[in-house]
Amino acid sequence: MIIVCTIDNNYIRHCAVMLRSLYESNPKEEISVYIIHGDLDTSEKAKLSGYLGRFLRSVSFVQVDPKMLEGTTPFGHISIAAYYKLLLATALPRAIQKVIFLDCDMIVVDSLSGLWNTPLGDQPLAAVTDHHIKENCQRLGLSEALGYFNTGVMVIDLNKWRKIDILSEGLKFAKNTHAILKHCDQDILNRIFEGQWMHLDTRWNASPHLWDLCSVPVPPEEAAALAPQDAVARNKPAIIHFAGSGNAKPWHYHCAHPGKARYLELKKKTPWAGVPLDAQPPPLPVRLWHKSLFRIKCLIKGK
Repeated sequence: MIIVCTIDNNYIRHCAVMLRSLYESNPKEEISVYIIHGDLDTSEKAKLSGYLGRFLRSVSFVQVDPKMLEGTTPFGHISIAAYYKLLLATALPRAIQKVIFLDCDMIVVDSLSGLWNTPLGDQPLAAVTDHHIKENCQRLGLSEALGYFNTGVMVIDLNKWRKIDILSEGLKFAKNTHAILKHCDQDILNRIFEGQWMHLDTRWNASPHLWDLCSVPVPPEEAAALAPQDAVARNKPAIIHFAGSGNAKPWHYHCAHPGKARYLELKKKTPWAGVPLDAQPPPLPVRLWHKSLFRIKCLIKGK
């Protein structure tokens, strides 16, 4: 099983958690991992490499030049690293024909053997249908009937990807479209592979809307169409995707996702166990000390 992910400095520790979850949910699988990245902090990269080497059979770091992606624009919480997906076909060794791509803001909670063995037939990729199909397709000028997929989890036929100059096509679309690329790489790949993808069950990419945690509610007609798959995915997800920004992420103190507990359990096993959660308040003694100092300063000023 060959896994690919992309990271920048902000996602190094989350990559460690995701890959630990992959290993623990697939202990009998021979897993090779390729991590595509730009410039990384040397010490943090070494820490990640050493940690992953304890339990993964093979880990390869593949550095790419972010300048190749000039013309793309990050949006919201999404960084330039998301666009590294456009480089998969050229960055990975040509001997590799098939991979599973996984975003790092997720945890694996079941075996991926079924996903890995998915027959793609003539399709270049398999992915899970994203929500807000109508809005995304209208924004990009795509056919609603052909759907819109989420790129957080993809089974990819690299041979078919290599027949397309994905980087050039993607940059051309990013430059010439009048649409706002809200989902960056995802918008581009949906444009390039419009109607050329296989639909996967939702459980392979269980997003926050399954637990009513989506910041923008899913339109009723879409929710009704996806309801049967959503029920299975909610009860037995294989991959939990913490899609979204801010407190949608399990490393945020105010995250209310039911999968947060598992993320924190896995985080304790990594070298970043002691890193506090985003927006986490200081310990009570520290808060009391600061409060006391504030009162002392107020008394001094009152004199």
